[in-house]
Amino acid sequence: MLNKSVARRYAEALFAIAQDTQKVDEYQKELEMVAEVVGGNEDLKAFMFHPLVPPKEKKDVVAKLFGDKLSPVTTNFVNVVVDKRREIYLAAIAEEFKQMANEFKNVLFADLVSAREVPDPEIEALKSRLAEATGKTVELKVSVDPALIGGIKVRVGDRIIDASVRKKLDMLKDSLKKTRVS
Repeated sequence: MLNKSVARRYAEALFAIAQDTQKVDEYQKELEMVAEVVGGNEDLKAFMFHPLVPPKEKKDVVAKLFGDKLSPVTTNFVNVVVDKRREIYLAAIAEEFKQMANEFKNVLFADLVSAREVPDPEIEALKSRLAEATGKTVELKVSVDPALIGGIKVRVGDRIIDASVRKKLDMLKDSLKKTRVS
């Protein structure tokens, strides 16, 4: 819980600057790149997260790794995070920033799981229905799970719409277990 609140505070600070300078997408990409590179290399991660490594050395490594790939604002932001000994939260900060950016851009992410491959026209129809219902642009991640037997399962945020055959069979099974035979 603490890491989420810490990450949110830092992400809010960078996001405010990003909004003011109208560079939300740019800063999001840069922050995600830093988090991905640091989190994706175990040696670098161990170095960056080690409490005995001085912040100056960590900032030097960041400067060498990213150099001109980062804007001055993102570089300064990462340096502040390192100075405050919060580099362990980089991935969480990037995730919080991404959520803020999506909210700002009115984008909603949803997951579609189906028992078989869904044709593109049906995916587009579902996206437009979800967009109509939520008032947001919907990005749909599609996956296939044969265990559903048939139908689909859609997850939007913390809401799940389960119209799968597996769910209906489970509900029928529960119903039959509760039925008394006389």
